[in-house]
Amino acid sequence: MTGTISGIGSGFDISGWVSQLVAAKKSSTITPIKQKIAALEEKNTAIDKLQGKFSTLQSALKTFTNTIYNSSSDMWTNTKIESSNSAYATATSSGIVTAASVDIEVEQVATATVAKSVRSLGAVSKETIEQTKFKDLANGQAKEGSFSMFLNGKEYSIEIEEEDTLKNVIDKISEASGNLIQADVDNNGIFSIKAYKKESDGEGGYVYNEDTSAKLSLGSSADKSNLASALKMHNEIGTYGYNSSYALSTVNTAVAMKDSASGLGEIRFFDEEGADAESGTVSINGVDFTIDEKTTLNDLISRINGNSDTHVKATYDSLTNKLILTSTETGANNISLSESGTNLLNVLGLTTGSGEEEVIADGSQELGKNAKVKINGNEVISASNTITGESSGITNLSITVKKPTSEYSHNADDDKNVTLNIEPDYTNVKNALKTFVDAYNDVVSTAKTMGSKDGALKHDASITSLLSSIRAITSQVSNNDGMYTMLSQIGISTTSTDTTKLSIDDSKLDEALSQNFESVKHLLSDGYAGKADNGLFDKMVSTVSAVLDPTSGYFANKTESLDKQISLMNTSLERANTKLTAYETKITKQFNKMDSTISALSTQLSTFQAYMR
Repeated sequence: MTGTISGIGSGFDISGWVSQLVAAKKSSTITPIKQKIAALEEKNTAIDKLQGKFSTLQSALKTFTNTIYNSSSDMWTNTKIESSNSAYATATSSGIVTAASVDIEVEQVATATVAKSVRSLGAVSKETIEQTKFKDLANGQAKEGSFSMFLNGKEYSIEIEEEDTLKNVIDKISEASGNLIQADVDNNGIFSIKAYKKESDGEGGYVYNEDTSAKLSLGSSADKSNLASALKMHNEIGTYGYNSSYALSTVNTAVAMKDSASGLGEIRFFDEEGADAESGTVSINGVDFTIDEKTTLNDLISRINGNSDTHVKATYDSLTNKLILTSTETGANNISLSESGTNLLNVLGLTTGSGEEEVIADGSQELGKNAKVKINGNEVISASNTITGESSGITNLSITVKKPTSEYSHNADDDKNVTLNIEPDYTNVKNALKTFVDAYNDVVSTAKTMGSKDGALKHDASITSLLSSIRAITSQVSNNDGMYTMLSQIGISTTSTDTTKLSIDDSKLDEALSQNFESVKHLLSDGYAGKADNGLFDKMVSTVSAVLDPTSGYFANKTESLDKQISLMNTSLERANTKLTAYETKITKQFNKMDSTISALSTQLSTFQAYMR
């Protein structure tokens, strides 16, 4: 024999023969099973997709039916409100507001009460500069190191050391410049640095007078000290000097208030007999805060701001060196302040006196104001700038005033009002109906495609039944008592090109909503009228929900059935694969035996032929 020999004894392509026989067997047994599994899986995928479309339709329907039970999201109560000038007054609705035009005249807006220290805390004066450490200034942010000054272009530098007092710094400035630059603190705590010139006093001596023609500048990029910025040296005096913008202070809000380093003053803690104690209590609007020897002003401010029951926000103004308490509520109400076992509020300049004689410090609180508004000519007084329907008499309407209408700059004196135009807003209703129509049409088109002769769910009569059940509801007549009893009456009907799908006639829907939106509501979901859910959407959501029921619905049953079939087919596939493997083993063994026999016969033939020669 000639040709490629793969059989050892016979020379036949035994391996190829086995492969071809196995492939033929596989084609007749394995392939059909796999094709059936693929078809079932395709159906499962189709079922999942269609189920998703029905779920979307269910959600669209529930936008209407659930509104009955969740009034906070009732889209039927939306109101469109336009203000003629929103900078002065606006409004919102919390329910249905009768269409109207409301005139608003704002005489006064409500403001919040502010309590503020009556004096600058830790203020520096001429008398205290020898005790005041430079590093304690600017809330402890003043830094030592080199500091430069330039007089008419010439640089003079000083070195401020950690323990230097303010008096030391003032002296160093004079010494470094030969008195041509001098610093001082006035009785109000304002720090100044000016240029001077040496002049004769007319009696054989000399004096230093301000040099108003000089040019003085402070600081360089190489400086280590932040004297100019820390002391707020921003007020220029001509070209020859600078003043601090605010009085100097030694208050350090990060140091325990009881510590002298805080700069606040002598804070005490005492018991009922007046003996020294370890803590005391301050009360703000009835909320108590315990203060002890470790409490810093920052701690107190943080605790006040972290407790909403105080109805105040606290800040420390490091420019004016005052503690400020601002009410979080508007209106002419004092901030209540009291203390026991401490004099902290006294020291902070918020109260004066002690014990039962302690009162709010005179001038420390600026009372807030109540809003004064005329609504359609009727005066309304409100502690808040938001005037509710209870105060205005306009149900479900909240008016927010922002500033007096007398501030209009281009209106005539007799036209100082804002007009609120109010009308129902059906935008959300129309959008929800469009979402429903889109979801409905998506269900119809998807089901028709899948149920067609080429679709994954062809010959499934249940699909046709499902479509028929929901399509029937769209053309039903509702038995509600309203003006509208069919969807077509409010502009929702089948299209002229495809009677299985819906479309919306916007003009007809707008007309229905404006004429009798209550009837539109009841047509879709009769639960609005307190009846059994008998609206058309109530019926449709009931049908769709039954189809989607996770236990007994169409999709649950269909998926379960397909999963069982796929499982059975996979079992059959495993058995067929086992049989195919056995078949391959069997024929391989048979061919090998044949090959051995042919090999033996070939050997005998060769021996015989050799003998015959």
